[in-house]
Amino acid sequence: MKKIILFSLLGVIIVLSGLILVVGRGEEPQYPYMHRDPSTSDPFSLISKEELIEDVDHYLSLIDQIHGDPYRQVTKQALLEKAEEVKSRIRTLESEKIKLVDAYFYLQEVAAYMQDEHTMVWFLDTWYKHFPEKFPLAIRIYDGNVYVVRDLSPAGIPVYAELLSVNGKPAGEMIDECWKFVSQTLPHYKRQIAEETFGTWLQTYFKSKPPWQVEYQYARQEKVIEVPAISGEEFREKAEQDSMYSESSLEVNGEVVPFLKIPKFYYEDRNAYDKFMDDFFNTHKDKKTIVIDIRRNPGGDGRWALAVLDYLADSPYLRHRRFDFKISKQFADIARFSLRHQYYEMKFPRLLWWFPFWDLIVDNYWLNKAESAKIGEYAEEHDVYWVPDPNKLKYKGKVYLLVSNYTNSAAVVFTAIFKHHGMGTIVGQETGGRQVFSSDVIPIEMPKSTLKVFIPVAILALAGDNPDRGILPDVEVEYTFEDYKSNKDKDLEKVKELILQDQQRR
Repeated sequence: MKKIILFSLLGVIIVLSGLILVVGRGEEPQYPYMHRDPSTSDPFSLISKEELIEDVDHYLSLIDQIHGDPYRQVTKQALLEKAEEVKSRIRTLESEKIKLVDAYFYLQEVAAYMQDEHTMVWFLDTWYKHFPEKFPLAIRIYDGNVYVVRDLSPAGIPVYAELLSVNGKPAGEMIDECWKFVSQTLPHYKRQIAEETFGTWLQTYFKSKPPWQVEYQYARQEKVIEVPAISGEEFREKAEQDSMYSESSLEVNGEVVPFLKIPKFYYEDRNAYDKFMDDFFNTHKDKKTIVIDIRRNPGGDGRWALAVLDYLADSPYLRHRRFDFKISKQFADIARFSLRHQYYEMKFPRLLWWFPFWDLIVDNYWLNKAESAKIGEYAEEHDVYWVPDPNKLKYKGKVYLLVSNYTNSAAVVFTAIFKHHGMGTIVGQETGGRQVFSSDVIPIEMPKSTLKVFIPVAILALAGDNPDRGILPDVEVEYTFEDYKSNKDKDLEKVKELILQDQQRR
């Protein structure tokens, strides 16, 4: 009898092992709401007017189902009226077919009307290969006028010449017309996005082709000059700012002050990032002052921000007041996909995915969220504290944090925590992102046009008393037009002034 049981168990083990070996990981799980490879998308492919109108209606339905806080800035009725106005314009188009790149602008206009920086239609990176020539003028919008801050072409337009028109179209009118495509809420951040996107709008929306006839005014004289396009590679070499974290120093009255610049909160190599930060704080642990610059930081992953804040805190600190996820079928489906994809990446046999002990190995945070509330309800987190890594050195000196209108998303989270817990002094301008905003986007492909949209599923409320404002600096620095023209860094000048005052008080 014992032999029979033993052989039976052995047979079951052999059969299961055989099935596991044969089935293995199986096919890679596919993201449930993205069915076409974005790299194959052609911006000049055609869809019908009716198909685009169907996608507008579908998009509104998704917003209602998925978005964590859809009607905070505009009412549902106002959004529906805006969509009807857009659909009406689509119906009056002469052609029955619409290029995908033109369809993008109609749908983005609806998305931007919500004034939520994380609600948008994705202008695919691969589309840029269809527009290889780049507009070489970097601009700044000031007091309603448009100025050239950098000419990357051989044309030689003077710095801070006023840009009057491009190919006969007034520059100010183009900015005003494209304002409707900017998703951000706060005016100062909307302006910065408009400045950065102008070159793309010029070719894709206004269909303005190079070489460009540029009219400008400088020293009270107006000129018209032909401006050639430059290649994408040349544009990147000349215009791209350094996006890598770095260390430098300031000298104030003979004192060397370490200067840490973090242009974003996400990089390919997390280990290298952690080592750099560890080396920085350990090397300068005895310095009386350090400066951290996140003025051009658009955000990223909040966990990367916390990794830096951990050096400034030796006790738990408030991460957020509220972090509520709206549970929808789409969010739940994506959460399950995320878990299954982790199983696949870790090479777990598919037949064993149901084993509960995998929860000890994989990150099932999103699925836990999805299963903690019913469809249409919220999985809520209130007054959540973060326990800093006790193994990290705790810097005890003075910290100055530089922020600007461009500081957004995860960088706003960093700034809010820094301010709420008095970790140092914030210098600069109000951040671009608000204290309370929608976050954690999920991408979804539209069924007819194949356009990709981003829809945030969570409401994130940071510490602070101004939910509809950005984080306000402790020391505000204002810039005049002359300051911009002379390329002054008044933020840094103010920090040096404050450090000098600290030295005199010691």
